[in-house]
Amino acid sequence: YAMQVDAHLEFVKSWDSDIISQLDNTANPKAVLTTYLTDVAGSISKTTGYSNRNTVPVMCQSQFESTHMGTYLRHGSQPELKPPFKGVSILSPYFAAGFFFSYGEFVHDVPYDVNLPMVFQGEEISMGLRGFTKGYDFYTPARSVCFHYYGKRPMLRGRGGE
Repeated sequence: YAMQVDAHLEFVKSWDSDIISQLDNTANPKAVLTTYLTDVAGSISKTTGYSNRNTVPVMCQSQFESTHMGTYLRHGSQPELKPPFKGVSILSPYFAAGFFFSYGEFVHDVPYDVNLPMVFQGEEISMGLRGFTKGYDFYTPARSVCFHYYGKRPMLRGRGGE
C-alpha cells in the first residue's frame, strides 16, 4: 500500500483495516482514495475513538487563485454530504496531496516529479493528471478514517518526552 498524509492529522480507531477494506471494495486495482479532510473538531469520539460523523468531504470544484508566487489551480470542497450509497466510495475528478491511499503500484507508476523539487502549489494537479493518464481513478472514501487540525492543535504529551 501507499499513503500520503499531512502531518497534522488524527486517526480514528481501526483506521488501517477500514481504509484497506474501502480500497478493496472499489474492486479497482487502480483506485486511489483521496480527499480534503474534515476538521478534527467534534469528529472523533473521546470514549470510543471512532468517528462521530456519518458524512464525507467531497472535492467537486476548482478555481484559479493568485498569490505573490503566481497563479495556480486550487481545488475546493463542497459541504459534507451523506454518501448516496452506504459503504461505497464515490468517484471524484480530483487528487488531494494531504490524504491519499492506494495500492503500492501507484507510487511506482506515478512517482513524484523530480523536476519539481519542493513543490507545494501544483503538486495535486501534477499527481492527478499523471495518475489519470496512467489509468488511475480517484475516489472520495466511503468513511473518513482521519481528520485534520485546521485550527490550533493541542500540545501532545507523553510521546517520547514531555
